Amino acid sequence: STLKAIQVPVEKRIEQMVLNLERRRWMKDDLGNRYVFVNQADQVLKVVEEENGKEKTVHTARVVVGKPYHRTPVFSNTMKYIVINPYWNVPSSIANNEYLPKLRRNPGALARENIRLLTASGKRVNPLSVNWSAIKRIPYRLRQDTGARNALGRIKFMFPNKFNVYIHDTPSKSLFARESRYFSHGCMRLQYPDQLATVLLAGQGWTNKRINNQIASGKRRIVNLKKHIPVHVTYLTAWANKDGTVHFRDDIYGRDKILAKAMGL
Repeated sequence: STLKAIQVPVEKRIEQMVLNLERRRWMKDDLGNRYVFVNQADQVLKVVEEENGKEKTVHTARVVVGKPYHRTPVFSNTMKYIVINPYWNVPSSIANNEYLPKLRRNPGALARENIRLLTASGKRVNPLSVNWSAIKRIPYRLRQDTGARNALGRIKFMFPNKFNVYIHDTPSKSLFARESRYFSHGCMRLQYPDQLATVLLAGQGWTNKRINNQIASGKRRIVNLKKHIPVHVTYLTAWANKDGTVHFRDDIYGRDKILAKAMGL
């Protein structure tokens, strides 16, 4: 991979810079005096704050983003609250594409993952009482209980959006050791979620110790942010830092090719 990177012609790198300057043009000039910045191509999250008129990165963590066929979207929104020990309400696409075949083979499959079957009103349904072979689409809600095995881990960070994606913890910690981290269904799985929560809740009485005590209690808790925080989910395959260093990343999603064609490059 190193050899492949150093063999890229200079002309191609210049084109890559042009494409990413165009992407930056699509974003707001002012990203906010305190914001969360996720670069999918870099697979990294940063919290940036303005200090004495200058921007400063106060927190950095690795993220796992969407698989090439479950691409994380590019958008900006506002984080409003944090959920400690969240439920996982299984999206209908995952329920029907992944869990329905499992239930047809074994109606007791949900119990192993602490997932409940619920009606629209919240009434529990026994999966063993359902004739799964006759069902084409699941007419119930699937909700995974809180706990260490929960797909969202112990904390999720909510900025309601039309894509229904968000930032959350994960029980699959080993993936953060990999250089390429494209494994999710579109949401952003976060390394060190308790540290991010501590940074974002600074000034609200939520220390890292209090956050971890709440996690240890196992009880679900919603914590509203007194000051909502802008979240910018981007896809930058090239950028220059303030120290003059230039960085490039692989175009895993193939978005550079599409943009180059649109720009006539």
